[in-house]
Amino acid sequence: MNTDHTPEPIRLVRHVVSLLANGDLNDFQSLYRQRQFAGRTKNKDENCMVMDFPYEKRNAFYTYIHNRVLGKKPVDYLEFGVAGGESFRAWLQLNTHAQSRFFGFDSFEGLPENWLSDSPRGAYSTNGQIPLVDDARATFVKGLFQDTVDDFSLGFTRKNRLVLHMDADLYSSTLYVLMTMQRHIRPGTIILFDEFTARGFTDEYAALEDFCTACRRSYAIVARRTDFTKLAVMITD
Repeated sequence: MNTDHTPEPIRLVRHVVSLLANGDLNDFQSLYRQRQFAGRTKNKDENCMVMDFPYEKRNAFYTYIHNRVLGKKPVDYLEFGVAGGESFRAWLQLNTHAQSRFFGFDSFEGLPENWLSDSPRGAYSTNGQIPLVDDARATFVKGLFQDTVDDFSLGFTRKNRLVLHMDADLYSSTLYVLMTMQRHIRPGTIILFDEFTARGFTDEYAALEDFCTACRRSYAIVARRTDFTKLAVMITD
């Protein structure tokens, strides 16, 4: 039985002070982001499709987005974090419109910094090898996002509905892409996240929130996995 009758706000302040006093900044950031997320989802998760699927069956999630959200129409699909190209190929197969365009961005040398305990710097490397894709609609842009995406964004002209697939994992990489692609992001743009809850919501989720705050954007969740790991949002303004 809980015999602590201290008001919840005071207990929260004490917990935060304890985290800071012990020098555990990561725990403090995670606590902040998780509480922020809990507040956001009260308003943003009311009308979305909730799906339960294992990670290796994520094509069902992509199919729902393609068929029900995008209406099977031509897209400009940009994937950030291609690695071996499994998701990229799945979208090529899903959307067969000749007018659709597909761009994949990756250094193909793995993560540029440490991420999870089992995903250190260099994880997911293909040793510089670009996936073999036999589709004239596909283009790969090789290099670190910070070295390639700005030039691409400046020369890019939207022709179809924009779909950004964020599989960059890291906060720094995800935020950089969103800020750099800001000039092309309009209401109706779909953004998919592959590891939305990673590290206590301090990577992809935090990057989305900070992007929206800085650029005065809003979003609605249109589909997600039950645990929020994979999630799609639509920019609303």
